Amino acid sequence: MVRAGSPRTDAARNEAKKMKNLFKRFAADEKGTAYIMAAFAVVPLFGMTGLAVDYTNAVRTETQIETAAQSVALHLAKRTTLNPNIPAEDLIAEGKGLMAEMVKGRTLSYDVFQVDPSSGLVRIVAKTSIDTYLMHLFGQDELTVVGRKQAQFGRRVVEVAIAIDNSGSMDWFAGGSRKMDAAKTAAGVLIDAASDAVADYANSDLKFSVIPWHTHVSVPDEYLGGPDHDADWIDWEGRSTGHFRYLPPYKRNGANAGDMKWLMPRRETDWQIPQSRELVYYDPNRLTEVLPLEADGDGVDIDQLTRNGDTVVITRKDVFDAFSNVTWNGCFEHRAGDYRYSFDAPNDDDGDSLFVPHMAPDEYDRDGGGDSWQRNYRNDYVDDLGGDTDYDEDYLSIWNHDADFSRADIMRARTFNTAKYAVSQSTTGNWHPWGYFTGPNGRCNTAKLQGLTDNRTVIDQAIDGMDANGGTDLSIGLSWAMNTLTPWEPLAGAADFGEAEKILVFMTDGDNSAVYPDEYMTSMSSFGYLKDDPMRKGWGDDPSKAEADAALDDASKQYCTAIKDLGVKIYFVYFGTPSANATGVMNHCATSEETAIAASNEDELVAAFRKIGDDIGKLRLSHYTPPED
Repeated sequence: MVRAGSPRTDAARNEAKKMKNLFKRFAADEKGTAYIMAAFAVVPLFGMTGLAVDYTNAVRTETQIETAAQSVALHLAKRTTLNPNIPAEDLIAEGKGLMAEMVKGRTLSYDVFQVDPSSGLVRIVAKTSIDTYLMHLFGQDELTVVGRKQAQFGRRVVEVAIAIDNSGSMDWFAGGSRKMDAAKTAAGVLIDAASDAVADYANSDLKFSVIPWHTHVSVPDEYLGGPDHDADWIDWEGRSTGHFRYLPPYKRNGANAGDMKWLMPRRETDWQIPQSRELVYYDPNRLTEVLPLEADGDGVDIDQLTRNGDTVVITRKDVFDAFSNVTWNGCFEHRAGDYRYSFDAPNDDDGDSLFVPHMAPDEYDRDGGGDSWQRNYRNDYVDDLGGDTDYDEDYLSIWNHDADFSRADIMRARTFNTAKYAVSQSTTGNWHPWGYFTGPNGRCNTAKLQGLTDNRTVIDQAIDGMDANGGTDLSIGLSWAMNTLTPWEPLAGAADFGEAEKILVFMTDGDNSAVYPDEYMTSMSSFGYLKDDPMRKGWGDDPSKAEADAALDDASKQYCTAIKDLGVKIYFVYFGTPSANATGVMNHCATSEETAIAASNEDELVAAFRKIGDDIGKLRLSHYTPPED
């Protein structure tokens, strides 16, 4: 806006004197009245020319001021929205300094320079005066130029789950750095970029969760109901159809005491009888055919199961409680039945909606003989024939068993002999070659996950605590990363869907890899033993590793589909050179081609995470220009 103003400068006065003298000489010329008439005709032309020149100059200056005011208003609005604890006077001083840099050679004054941290509104009304070159001849000595701008940002809630592969291969080197160290660095870079240098996370509306994963994810006590682990979404009672897969109920009394309570359909074996309570026939996939179920089939009718006094039920809680030297480490299996690939909230109506605590069964005793090197890789921590077991050594010996039994029959019967847990005892502290003690926690040895938080110290501690040790099962990392983004249990720390931008950043350095899928040998996965075909692929007792790996790939894809269906954006980052199978999983899981990223070394990984952080930072603010008053 342009309007009249204050006295001219000395240069302007000199220019005026020159113009007056010119008109005097012209008027005094005696060559004729025609010149006088021409002179009077020129006056309007000079006026219009002067008006055009001076107003063009004013408009140019006004544009310069408004451009500067718009840039500064946007900058300050973003700053105060991201961190409303910055004093308004500090931002105003910063803004005026920026204005002076952008509008050089002009002295600016302000009718309004307002920064409101509570609303994020910034208002600037800046002005300056410019001298006229010609219009002062007509009484217009100067023009005042005014620029008005205001800007405002709304903060959007953004929740980011960062799931980092903690498998053993992350201990290898990529270039000059250990992969695990490179991943930690990259995660920090992502957080820095996304936070946009805001120190006050409490006002950022930006939260992160950190999910270390390999074949398991470990949940800390704060989400489990405290040290007693009594949160109501945990199935300690046995209501899920997955709870008793490897703890089949057994008979308490009579000639068949210690045997399975119910007859099981015959498995593949040479023993020529159609059914038996003996565990050589045990098939976890068929346990639901004999257990009493809830009316809708989505859980076990625990009241009916325990009503018969001849039935001994040992739950996973009973197993952990029986040991004096072991406590449950907070890992879970995938949910059962219709809830397997679902992120619906757990509820009291369906047992399968509850989360089953991971319990790695005690596997065939190491001193059983007959399997050479494999003995060191079994998760053996109690006596196969202890507790309420009525078997004798000969009956289940690898050397002296009935000729109709195979070695696999004996392995199965010993592994799934529930009665051996029915005694208070200590686990045998066997050291597994992969670097952990055997026991009912199995390979549940990851660093604890951290649910959503805006506390940078807590976030950094969770990242720093990660270490490489374990196999690779993408599905468990994907599912628990998503659990941190749901507003309901098991973690219940997120905003409602539709009220926050939800993002999952998933990093892995390898393919899904089934461990000994054709053996009961340190191979208990988040789905159960793959030998038992928990995904119901129809592969019998001896799946190949390729079959089992492909099943894990399919499961990972199903989790990704369910996550994306909830509106969550997935960045899938592969650290290394992905195989064809890994590329298929990555491309399926990523939300778009741009969010499917392969990083071959640490520099590329850090660059990828920085780009992701920048993308996240842009999501955090929604800019709008409010109407001027």
